[in-house]
Amino acid sequence: MNLPALPTYECVKKQFSGMPLSSDDVWNGIEKMVLVEAGSGSKPTLASTVQSFWTEEALYYRFVCEDDRIVATLSGHDAPIYEEDVVEVFLSETHDIQSYKEFEHSPANVQFDATIINNLDGTYKVNLDWHAEGWETTVDKNEDGSELTYIWKMPFVNFEGGTPKANDEWLMNCYRIDRGESEQEDQYMAWSQTGIVDFHTPRRFGTLRFVD
Repeated sequence: MNLPALPTYECVKKQFSGMPLSSDDVWNGIEKMVLVEAGSGSKPTLASTVQSFWTEEALYYRFVCEDDRIVATLSGHDAPIYEEDVVEVFLSETHDIQSYKEFEHSPANVQFDATIINNLDGTYKVNLDWHAEGWETTVDKNEDGSELTYIWKMPFVNFEGGTPKANDEWLMNCYRIDRGESEQEDQYMAWSQTGIVDFHTPRRFGTLRFVD
């Protein structure tokens, strides 16, 4: 399969503090990442976009996802929410594709965070003992329940080197899993197409560039 070139996202810097609402003006004009089917690169049935900005303190994300059937029964930090509906971001601030951080967030506002050691042979180790300090999340549903908005605030204290400088680059991919009535109806979506239904494909991580 001929995969597209690895994408780059220009993450703009904002003067902001606290936890934004999904409707706050801070999101206006920020570039949107559009998720595609992870394996084929085709347009998913349900649309999903991701935006990000940064401040001196933290990295922020907003996922906006169409949803026609919410599957979110699990609770408790680090529950296996990847078995249900979930949005995810994988980040390597060091550019090491064998060592990166995984963040997941469910419609029930359950968080999953871990560090990953990837052997690049289809096997990897997940360290659930690591927890992101001060990671804040919210989930909002529109009136008819057809759209979910996930907001994240991720303090830079959780990343090697702390606050990045303008023009610094990290490796990143953004994902979504939407569970259908059967496994055949499950949708796996990615910003940078993986070519297979496996999110742990760090060679396909795109670039997150911090711009001032």
